[in-house]
Amino acid sequence: MVNVPESAIEIVQTQSVFTEMRVQQWLQDVVFTWQWWILVFLMIAPWILWLCLVDKKRLTPICLFGITVLATVSWMDDLGTDLILWYYPYKLVPIYPQLIPINYSVLPITFMLIYQYFPTWRSYIKAMLIMAIVFSFVAEPALSYLGMYKVLKWQYYYSLPIYMLIAISHRLIVEKILTINHQHTKM
Repeated sequence: MVNVPESAIEIVQTQSVFTEMRVQQWLQDVVFTWQWWILVFLMIAPWILWLCLVDKKRLTPICLFGITVLATVSWMDDLGTDLILWYYPYKLVPIYPQLIPINYSVLPITFMLIYQYFPTWRSYIKAMLIMAIVFSFVAEPALSYLGMYKVLKWQYYYSLPIYMLIAISHRLIVEKILTINHQHTKM
């Protein structure tokens, strides 16, 4: 059996203390505040809208696209919080560092609806660029103004090319998967 390094044990113990502090701070300062209720709304409302608007005939590719976006933005948010580029004073749940309603609801649903309603590359790029501008220069500053998002070593304009890179790369990935799937189903 391999021994666990003492430094790893210290990290786990420190993380345990940190988690307990986060839970206590959340219980005392966050849950049931107006900011928390906004997060509840942002978690639920986009999914209701999506259920009303999604093209049920194209559900598989739209969901595949949405899941890839969700996974990427979630991973990138983890990276940003771990690197202390930003943090979230108000969170839906205390033990997860991300802003869950944005990563699991607002962003993937916005991306999925644009993917659905703008089928040509030209219209898709234009719509995604508008979305990236709005999210980078309106939504992120608004969340910051409301005290729900604090940038530390980040600038809002950094987000714009990232949103566009996600939009382009993920559409390419999904199109490739769908092409491969279509070729195999013909056989």
